[in-house]
Amino acid sequence: MRVQMQWGGDRRAGQNARRWPLLALVAGALLSLAGAAAAQPDTDFAGHPLQVFLQRNINRAGADRLLFVDTLTGESTPVEVNGRGYTLADRAVLFYDTAAGRVMLARPDGSVTEHPFVQPGPQTRRVDWLLSPDMTHIAWTLTEGPDDSALTTITTVARLDGSDLREGLVDGPRPGIRALPVAFNDDHSVLYMDYQPDSIADITPFQQFAGLFALNLDSGEAAFLPGEPGCFCGAGIGSGLLLRLQLADDLGGFDVGVHHLDSGASDVIPALRLPGYTQGGDVLIAPDGTRAVYALAQVRDFGGPNQSVRTVFVLVNLTARTQTALTSPITTFVQPVAWTEDNTAVIFTSPNQDGTWKVNVNDGRLARIAAATYLGTLG
Repeated sequence: MRVQMQWGGDRRAGQNARRWPLLALVAGALLSLAGAAAAQPDTDFAGHPLQVFLQRNINRAGADRLLFVDTLTGESTPVEVNGRGYTLADRAVLFYDTAAGRVMLARPDGSVTEHPFVQPGPQTRRVDWLLSPDMTHIAWTLTEGPDDSALTTITTVARLDGSDLREGLVDGPRPGIRALPVAFNDDHSVLYMDYQPDSIADITPFQQFAGLFALNLDSGEAAFLPGEPGCFCGAGIGSGLLLRLQLADDLGGFDVGVHHLDSGASDVIPALRLPGYTQGGDVLIAPDGTRAVYALAQVRDFGGPNQSVRTVFVLVNLTARTQTALTSPITTFVQPVAWTEDNTAVIFTSPNQDGTWKVNVNDGRLARIAAATYLGTLG
């Protein structure tokens, strides 16, 4: 069974984090571990807020380390796992265990257990999940089929504790196409989803979307969002907005389509002209709806022995209707994961290397703030 993960939709995991001075402690905490397992606490850090970090490939077996750090005391607990798709879920980290073939929960007390109801079935080829920003609801899809020529997607939604569990959508079979959850609306009555080409999506440097639609969870009705299906390009949903990257008419960059999901009003923000930067995605909208950022990359010899990458962050001013380069080129793939400091700074990480960085929106100043990869804050 081949099970793969998609977790780019859960970007809200640390949007409102404010305790960034603590990150200076994380590098020291990681060094002090030196690969040894620390004593596990008897309690869940007394319910204190926790920041969660990830270290990849900590040993020859390719294991990862989750690090739970108490924001009040600095106490930390490491948990060694073999997984991917790490997603914050209330007071735990949800992930797919690549060795066991199961969906698991790692907790701050050091325990790792199977998720009680989000699990692949005998015919499941892929599991995708999404949590609501308030961590009260979860949606997941099981993609099943004998091969890529006939894929069926089963979408289920529930409260995080497993109550109010219901089937949302059964789609297919479709040749090479699956559906995946992208975002909830504010009252959890609508689940935004996307039709994805199953094979191409796994090799793109940034998360892309092909046909975004809204699923009404009360009526079961589904309808494409404005302008959909579009190009296989980046998008973001949040603060009542759909932001959609779309190729400019002269193919010289990405216009940003701005769609107000409640009123139906739409606008287009002209592209930023950066020659050779042809890969864009990972759109992250600020909680106040005034700004957004996305990653834009120039890739040479993609997948080859001489691959080179240059990535910039693009700042989209949704009030002034402008796009500007926020950073100088960075020589790896990077992805924005959280707005912080009252929407004046952006936290970002890399899928290829450990570390957490922050860029100030006002001056573009870039700083590395942790040696490990920030996953988010558990309240």
